[in-house]
This record gives sequence, structure tokens and C-alpha cells, in this order.
Amino acid sequence: MIEYIVFFGLLAAGLLAFILFPKAEPIYNERFKCESPIERQLYDALENRGYAVTSQVPCGKYRIDLALIGPRIAIECDGKAYHSSPKAKARDRRKDKCLTENGWKVLRFTGRQIMRDMGNVLQRIEEVMSIQTKSPVD
Repeated sequence: MIEYIVFFGLLAAGLLAFILFPKAEPIYNERFKCESPIERQLYDALENRGYAVTSQVPCGKYRIDLALIGPRIAIECDGKAYHSSPKAKARDRRKDKCLTENGWKVLRFTGRQIMRDMGNVLQRIEEVMSIQTKSPVD
């Protein structure tokens, strides 16, 4: 009997909260915009290292998979299914050219690299980041 009282009491409290606060903002995270498991894997690894990662950043007619906005590093996560054909490789080259022309340093990693060699992937990103953030010596 007590279980029913608790259950219906919680149900009533939830309904009351829904009625009183109908416009509560949803919990949102950039990670939810990641479009593949390899993007989420790399996103998590970068976030765990303390980097502010943005997902699906628009640039012209393209979107950057993962971006480090401050140093302007565009990280592309290339799964075999969508990036191995000659047509896809040509599209990736056009995208890289567009991103580079718009001031981005483009890094591409395969799904295999991300899933099996994350240490080297992160090391490469951090190397490029240190180059991108260095100020010229006068």
C-alpha cells in the first residue's frame, strides 16, 4: 500500500512541476551534436583533457566535425564508410581547401586511428595547437 502512495505522490509532484515550469531549458551538450561514434570518442578524449570542443561548426557550405575554436583547429573524423571512395576523397580535399582558406588548420584522423591509437591522435592535436598558439618572437 505504501508503495502506491509513494508512486502516485511522485507522479503528482512530477505533473505539478511540469505544469508550473513548462519552459525549463533542456540540458544541452555539444557532444549530442556528434554524428558518429568516432566523433564522440575523440570529443570525450579532448574534453577529458580540458579542451573546449565544439561540434558541427559551420564554415561555408561545410561543417567541421570537431573544432577547437581559439586556435582554429578543424578536426575531421573519417570513417571508412564515408571517406574511402575516390568521390569522397575529392570532396574531402575541396572541404580542406575551403577550411584552410577560411583560416582553419585541418587535421584528419581515420576511425582506426581514433579507436586504436588515441594517444598519438591527441599528441598530434596538441602539437598543432602549440604551433597555432605560439606568438611571433620580436
